[in-house]
Amino acid sequence: MILKMKKITFTSAFFVLICSLKLTAQSDSTIVTLSQSIAAALYNNPSIKQATNAVVAANFAVKIAESGYFPVISTDISGGFSDQYRLNNNFRTGNASLSADQLLWQKGKIKASVVQAHYLQLAESYSLESRKEDIIESVKTTYLNCQMQNQLYLIAIVNVDRSRLFLEYACERYKTGAGRKSDVLKAESDLSEAEFGSDSFRNLIAQSKNELSLLTGLAPEMFSKLEDPLRYDRLTEYEDQIDSLRSRAFRNYTDLKIVRNQELSQQAKIVESKAELYPRLGLNAGYNWSYYPSLTDQKGWYTGLTLRWQMFRGNEQRNKIQLEMTKKVIYENRKDEVKDFLAKELNNRLINLREAESQIKLTDKMIKSTSENLEIVKAQYNAGTGSMLELTDARINDLNAREKNIRAITAYRIARVILERLTKNMNQF
Repeated sequence: MILKMKKITFTSAFFVLICSLKLTAQSDSTIVTLSQSIAAALYNNPSIKQATNAVVAANFAVKIAESGYFPVISTDISGGFSDQYRLNNNFRTGNASLSADQLLWQKGKIKASVVQAHYLQLAESYSLESRKEDIIESVKTTYLNCQMQNQLYLIAIVNVDRSRLFLEYACERYKTGAGRKSDVLKAESDLSEAEFGSDSFRNLIAQSKNELSLLTGLAPEMFSKLEDPLRYDRLTEYEDQIDSLRSRAFRNYTDLKIVRNQELSQQAKIVESKAELYPRLGLNAGYNWSYYPSLTDQKGWYTGLTLRWQMFRGNEQRNKIQLEMTKKVIYENRKDEVKDFLAKELNNRLINLREAESQIKLTDKMIKSTSENLEIVKAQYNAGTGSMLELTDARINDLNAREKNIRAITAYRIARVILERLTKNMNQF
């Protein structure tokens, strides 16, 4: 009931979200936030629904395993004709029975089966959590990429405006006789190149919107306005806490929890298989009723203990134990593989974080110097002491510096998102 209420609450919240977005879709002030994009992706993604149903199925598997603690109650009813106990011309016969069988002991087999199902249920729950984290990471990185493309496009528009302005400078100087025709041609070529670059970034924006639409299930047009532009918020704690980040990652990484629970489930499976080597002690009770025309006293109850032990089955059970132990080794190998991947990925992302941080500082300095140089070259050109080639170089250098700065900030933010995924520390990154 609680699960259904949570699902209804989430569905209602998502419905309100979608309605609000659709009602304001015609407005230029509509902003689709990152949190709204994540909520939409978690609601619409088919793999989330698949993983959720897998968790529900695992819960039923636990209940099925727990049913082994209860007795098996059955009844049989039959009727027919026979001449074995006939009386005169009465050939009718009838039988009815009610029986109960309860397993009392078999070296903890039922408990091992329940433990196995429980750990598999935990593994499925962590699989659902892992899938959600994957989708959240994908939405965040795609959203950041979309923000980056928007800012690069704005810079490209500024570059087009500058190129058009420089063309006007060249034309004015040519008309007054202070400039050359080659400067005008050069400025026209630069303007065409700048417009080509802005068109390319506009197409990249459309592609990133489509990717975000595929992840969230929202229309691409709804991502015309995003949150505030990319910002650089320096992360200071990771410098002195690399070891704690590693330990946190090994403790919290969801995919590692999945393999650990699968390994524990397999260990319980081995215990269950070994229990098959021991005798089965059960309690039986029941009531029988029969009808044969020539017999009397055809009803009665019974109870007793049953000991059943399979002495030999061609070493089938021992080979089965070896099979299950081999499977456990496979899970151990998989766990080591995940740990190796986690350690490598964590080190790589920390390197990426430092590299992006260094690039941000360098490009900040580059922007300062290139913008100052652009103003100087512009003044020199207007004064007649500079050339169009110098002006073009200064403009392109300033453009490249600003583009590199935005890309560095994006790389830094993406590295933080992936670190968040690895360590599950939502607030730090």
